[in-house]
Amino acid sequence: MTDTGDENQFVNITMTTLINSSTHTMYEQSTTLPPTNSERDVINVLNNYGLPAVCLFGIVGNILNLTILTRRKLRRSLRTVEQAANLCLISLALSDFLFCLFAFPTTFLPTDHYTEKGFFLYYGMYSTAIINVFILTSTWLTVTMATERYIAICHPLNQILLMTLRKTKLIIICVYVLSALFNVPVLWRNQVVEKVINNNTVVYILEIIPLGHDTMVDTIYRVVWAILGNFIPLILLVGFNICICYKIHQSYRYRKKFQYDNSSSQDTNITLTTTLIVIVVMFLILVAPSEIVLHIASMVHTENYRSIEAVMNFMQSVNFSVNFILYCIISSYFRKTLRHIFCCYWHNHRMDSYKLNPKADLSKVPLQHINDGL
Repeated sequence: MTDTGDENQFVNITMTTLINSSTHTMYEQSTTLPPTNSERDVINVLNNYGLPAVCLFGIVGNILNLTILTRRKLRRSLRTVEQAANLCLISLALSDFLFCLFAFPTTFLPTDHYTEKGFFLYYGMYSTAIINVFILTSTWLTVTMATERYIAICHPLNQILLMTLRKTKLIIICVYVLSALFNVPVLWRNQVVEKVINNNTVVYILEIIPLGHDTMVDTIYRVVWAILGNFIPLILLVGFNICICYKIHQSYRYRKKFQYDNSSSQDTNITLTTTLIVIVVMFLILVAPSEIVLHIASMVHTENYRSIEAVMNFMQSVNFSVNFILYCIISSYFRKTLRHIFCCYWHNHRMDSYKLNPKADLSKVPLQHINDGL
């Protein structure tokens, strides 16, 4: 098996599959060295245990995110501007969920070769393009949220005009559609190579090829992907976050000076803004450094390139799975609703068990107190 085919299996679930180098030549040069034993151990642990666990947690966590964020009671309690921000959170949770859903099976694909042309071969061949769609979608949905929060905090007089539900829905649809169209060329990044091993056994290997078999076209596409998928979002998120934090600091000093009390709507606004800031910070920590680190590692031809790449892949996957924890920490409503959902499930399960047992003492069934203020 060639190094290129093996490398494809190690990086087939994250953005680095697509833009981990500026040119295809550099990519091949950086992966020609076989991994050492310690490096192989790191790669195996992350790919065989770390990534499946993270993706599985992300699937469950994002389902809970969607369940809570789409509750009718929450939407009714929010103003139009806050509903727009909540809609972005729902869209982000959906994109993260789809990323984890499609990335999870790739952790179980063969790392050397396929014995037949079947589902697993073609899933390994095309899953990269699908997963990159949701990577790009989540990135630009985060930028969309940052833009809306920037307008709401720094230009409040324009927020009613610029931040309508209709415009937000249109932006979200455009992000999903354009992300899908932009990743269509990735469908032709891999090719199936048939090889014979052990004299008479036919196996199939996936190899990375330049787009259109043209190195120049492939290089241009990688550079454009890096700019649109990493560098421009990074600049926008850093700029918006600095402006938002500065404005929040000014507002805090104003409230402290005049002893101004926050209303419930302002508390919700602060919660949404805090949530966005934390999401952006996690993006800057887990996703943004990958391009720089991988470029440096490939240029210096370090022997630990593949283990570094595996760590960067793992960090990026964590970014798509960790929002559930962030919401639980930041939002009291999220915690109360989550507790309410599980308590209702437990209560209904107990009631069903008593109904199945006619001799049970119904007086022992605990009463369910539901707080209408959730």
